[in-house]
Amino acid sequence: MTTTKDDPRFTALLARLRDAALGYPEAVEEFPWGDRVVKVRGKIFVFLNTHEGKLLVTAKLPQSGEAALMLPFAEPTGYNLGKSGWVTARFGPGDRVPEAMLLEWIEESYRAVAPKRALRSLDDAAPAAGEKAVEAKKGVGAKKGVGAKKGVGAKKGVGAKKGVGAKKGAAAKKGVGAKKGVGAKKGAMGEPAAPGKRTPPAQRAQPTRK
Repeated sequence: MTTTKDDPRFTALLARLRDAALGYPEAVEEFPWGDRVVKVRGKIFVFLNTHEGKLLVTAKLPQSGEAALMLPFAEPTGYNLGKSGWVTARFGPGDRVPEAMLLEWIEESYRAVAPKRALRSLDDAAPAAGEKAVEAKKGVGAKKGVGAKKGVGAKKGVGAKKGVGAKKGAAAKKGVGAKKGVGAKKGAMGEPAAPGKRTPPAQRAQPTRK
């Protein structure tokens, strides 16, 4: 492949792909044979060029290569690189360019070529970036208003709306010891009188016979 002046239609897209590739640990840009390539530790992991008005992106795809070759714009890379899993995407004027997919190709190719130390740096950086995104998106303690929007102890009115000891009127509405008449209706000491047994009245005085 030879590099010519970038086609104006692809200039911005090519710049974004290049910036993404250079964002990986230890990635550097070089121009061997007149091509723009991005390397890691001296090994190429992506070709980014325009040629005769077309955009060309070449990456090593050990996992998704077979599926990629089913796409109309993709083909095995020349110079026998295709046998090693390299795939070239070619886009002409008016073609729709799947930028998100190309970014995934670049990452897959980087992981296929980069040494372990560079991959550790990449993986160590990923969780931190992910956590920041989650905190920003979810708005922990802010957007959801933990203890504010939900009104814990306020909106639900714990001890107020439910009226613990007030609305239910514990020992008041139920009249414990009053309405039920504890120790009164049931009898002294709370024991009811035995059914059918009444206290015999005082015996009448017998008339004295003479």
